[in-house]
Amino acid sequence: MKIASIYSLKSKKKTNRLLIILLWFVVGICPAQSEYNNPIIPGFNPDPSICRVGEDYYLVTSSFEYFPGVPIYHSRDLINWKMIGHVLNRPSQLDLDSVNCSGGIYAPTIRYNNDTFYMITTLVGQTKNPKQRNFIVTAKDPKGPWSEPHWVENAPGIDPSLFFDDNGKVYYSGNDSPANKLWDKHRNIWIQELDINSWKLVGKRIDVLDGGEYYKKGTLDGGIESGVNNYEASHVYKKDGKYYLLIAHGGTSQNHAVSIWRSDSIFGPYKINPSNPILTHRDLSNELYFTSTGHADLVETQNGEWWIVYLAKRPYGGENHILGRETFMSPVNWSGDWPVVNPKRKIGRGELNHPKPKLPEQKIENKNPRDEFDSAQLENIWTFIRTPRSNWWSLAERKGFLRMAFRPETITEKVNPSFIGRRQEHKSFVAVVKLEFNQLNENEETGLVIERDKDYFFKCTFRNLEGRKVVSLSMKNGADLKEEIISSFPFEANSAFMEVSSKEYLYSFRYSINGRDWVTLKSDVDGRFLGLAGAGRFTGTIIGMYASSNGKTSVNNADFDWFEYSGVK
Repeated sequence: MKIASIYSLKSKKKTNRLLIILLWFVVGICPAQSEYNNPIIPGFNPDPSICRVGEDYYLVTSSFEYFPGVPIYHSRDLINWKMIGHVLNRPSQLDLDSVNCSGGIYAPTIRYNNDTFYMITTLVGQTKNPKQRNFIVTAKDPKGPWSEPHWVENAPGIDPSLFFDDNGKVYYSGNDSPANKLWDKHRNIWIQELDINSWKLVGKRIDVLDGGEYYKKGTLDGGIESGVNNYEASHVYKKDGKYYLLIAHGGTSQNHAVSIWRSDSIFGPYKINPSNPILTHRDLSNELYFTSTGHADLVETQNGEWWIVYLAKRPYGGENHILGRETFMSPVNWSGDWPVVNPKRKIGRGELNHPKPKLPEQKIENKNPRDEFDSAQLENIWTFIRTPRSNWWSLAERKGFLRMAFRPETITEKVNPSFIGRRQEHKSFVAVVKLEFNQLNENEETGLVIERDKDYFFKCTFRNLEGRKVVSLSMKNGADLKEEIISSFPFEANSAFMEVSSKEYLYSFRYSINGRDWVTLKSDVDGRFLGLAGAGRFTGTIIGMYASSNGKTSVNNADFDWFEYSGVK
């Protein structure tokens, strides 16, 4: 018995050691169980703003020339997000008729106060009424309906934000060019009280931050001449009786950064955080896993944790940002006077993986990658270019199909063409569409377009070209260059499948009559032009269905049976 007992004890110890080794092995190879991946919202989703209501989190992003405007996402764990709609989903709310590419809706802010949601943003480039620039809409339910715009008069600049103080007052913060402009991109941050009953600014406007204070002085700019360009994206928070003012600066490319100041009064003076900027990748490689970190917003969980959401770009194939600016998130320690981003790892940096928030995981149903077009309305993922002014598409005229009219407008014009697209969310993906069309008339074409804007796109379509029925692949790579056909085959059928896929920046195009036997139009076409780095290109790549009669009047339609998009790891 004694010998057996000793043997049993040794066996248990050995078993326990094996279990411990096995546990460490599992943890070592499966760190993702306790971490999340950035970006939290992939694809073209820049300028994130976030608010919490109880255990629910809501986040909005910029939409520029695309309609509906301002996608709104919901989460309960800050990691898994679902688009629940758009804030601006009616033409009466959003006039994009005259805006240029990368014009339109800039940098929304979402806030919640006294049972009401507020979204404030800027409409850039609308020419019908130039005084209509910054506006607010409200809703009781974030899914909508949201109100008509309340235009705020005498509110210059972009990137407005709202702060609801605990004394009942409301404040508007924005940016503007100062009268004593020291350099081209000199911007100041100003704050003024707002009457939310009349939607009017009241009292005196106060410049609370002057970009010139740090220009070429090495303090905030870190020795980078453009480091204090474009003060923007201001947000005010109140913590422990102090007012904190968070801004972005340096421009929305490589030198982007986030800094914070503190004051005893809403109108300042504001004291700089000696550790500014609190988040930036400006001094790192422009081909890092992600770059251009900035335009941030802070949120506190119900458990007292702090997190920061911000935009960044994932370059691949060189300094190219095909996916555009996406939404990322990092942990924050705000136990002291100042918030510290990513405190336990690379302080002040964002990473591809961070420890998960201490929140119950929210399971989001895996949506079928194929849209069968059998719903009464288009799914939230779909977007138009500028504001549609007529019902040129229908889900009811032919059940189970998305019918799109051939219209004279084209993808190369500053118009609303017959195009319905979705964001490219993955570096590598496959998208397939099944479509039907009547005998194509002269100049009519339909198929797939993958575009960055009207001057940069691939177009893969079935078309009638000078009396010949063909399937062709064309591309446009610049405002000064003409659209170029790079592949073309004869085609006589009236229905087909079309596929576009990518292996990072290399795009391939195929078509099929029966869905089994595929013909390659072109493989591994260099698509880096979709994401070339450069100022003024604020959107990301969109892929979608297209129909045009290229300047001619038509009564013809194209019918899309289904569209399928899948990311490839």
